[in-house]
Amino acid sequence: MFSGFKKDATLFLAGIRANNNKAWFEEHKDIYKNEVYEPLCELASELLAPYSHIDDMMVKAGRIYKDPFLSPEIRYRDTMWIYLRHEAYWWNKTPTFFFELSPEGAVFGFRIQKPDASVLELFRGRLANENDEFLSLIADIEKDSRFEILTESYKRPKAGAKPFNEKYFNIRSLSIHTRITDGRTLYSKKLKDKVLAAFDKLFAIEEYFQSLITLDGINKAKKEVSLDDPMETAPMPKAPDVDFMW
Repeated sequence: MFSGFKKDATLFLAGIRANNNKAWFEEHKDIYKNEVYEPLCELASELLAPYSHIDDMMVKAGRIYKDPFLSPEIRYRDTMWIYLRHEAYWWNKTPTFFFELSPEGAVFGFRIQKPDASVLELFRGRLANENDEFLSLIADIEKDSRFEILTESYKRPKAGAKPFNEKYFNIRSLSIHTRITDGRTLYSKKLKDKVLAAFDKLFAIEEYFQSLITLDGINKAKKEVSLDDPMETAPMPKAPDVDFMW
């Protein structure tokens, strides 16, 4: 049962950031295991529980070890992750609930990072309707002081934006998250309740984008593959099977 992180967890992450080498890590490995990784796994399990009735919902707790996304000079992560999402082939392009623990504190919420252009085309098509569900959902989130909304937009705007949808019409990525930096919450079992409340508030947004991913997958399955185009027949990258990749 998750009972909260201790200050040793963030002190360890600050330490590995300043001493990113095997000798320092081995000397402090028990702190990593007992105060960082095991509580992270406990929290991951409890974050999944409210969504366990959804057949393909899954959770991953990241390990500290190097992966291909880190710079060559970095051996260990200084930020630990939890991902909660529907299973997906394109694991890095799918709507995701996330929790991150770093020396600065915790950040958690929802993100979708640069999904396929076809998914965003479906998104813009829906936004053409002034009564689209996303517009009402995001308007509600904008009023909630817990959340910060970050977007990345196309450098060249897409045609078709209207005054009622232009704020989100050109996005490539979307993150809606909250930050916890005060120790009273960060080092308390109440942190789990804060994360679950945020996920619950953002669930409709996550499912909105998941419906676009699903619809796009159905369209691709029905599409005729051109054997003359090697890009059409290239296999999609599969989600990694090992924990340290997350």
